[in-house]
Amino acid sequence: MQSQHWAEGKGGVIAIEEENMDSKRVQETKGKIRDAFLELYKQKRMEKISIKEITDKAGINRGTFYVYYTDIYDLKEKVEAEAIERIREHAIPVVRGLIRSQKIDMKLLPKEFFYEEQSILELFFGESAEINSVNKLKKIMQDTVTEMFGLKKDVVDWEKSSLKYALEYVSAAQLGVIGYWFRHKMELPMEELGKRLEEINLTGCITYMIKELKVQEDREKKPV
Repeated sequence: MQSQHWAEGKGGVIAIEEENMDSKRVQETKGKIRDAFLELYKQKRMEKISIKEITDKAGINRGTFYVYYTDIYDLKEKVEAEAIERIREHAIPVVRGLIRSQKIDMKLLPKEFFYEEQSILELFFGESAEINSVNKLKKIMQDTVTEMFGLKKDVVDWEKSSLKYALEYVSAAQLGVIGYWFRHKMELPMEELGKRLEEINLTGCITYMIKELKVQEDREKKPV
């Protein structure tokens, strides 16, 4: 069954028919738009990207873009929403495992996702990442932690509770470390990153730094 969609064309508003908004052809077109946008997003800030650049890179006309998105910000919002669901699927089991056993299960680390979907992760961890995008991930992490500890929002007065500072610290710290790792070309194997995060979380940041400084001092004292 065909449905009709209206989009802006060179001659004004035009009608474009699509057989099925979930069809393979539609998904391929949306994929081209998404990939073009993500490639440009790695190179410049959001406000510097034009629809013409996206459509030229995707190999489609301007009218086709408007079939699926109202503007660039709508495109970013939808790409982000899709990415967040995938991050939730891959990352939340790691957070749950850490809370349950106080140990990161290395088998749960989303290695393939991080290494294969770097263009999507640029939205949250890249140089051009916007604070509201990062905050969406923080919200997911905070909700997961509160759920795991049984902290019901209708019971705890978050405005008066000091727990909100702990939640902010934990979520911002994890995402900050992951973002730093991502921007430095993921120089550590993910297992090593996981071990370091686990130790920092469970021993405390200051204790971890003191220990690492002692290791460095001992290394420098050893004769060459």
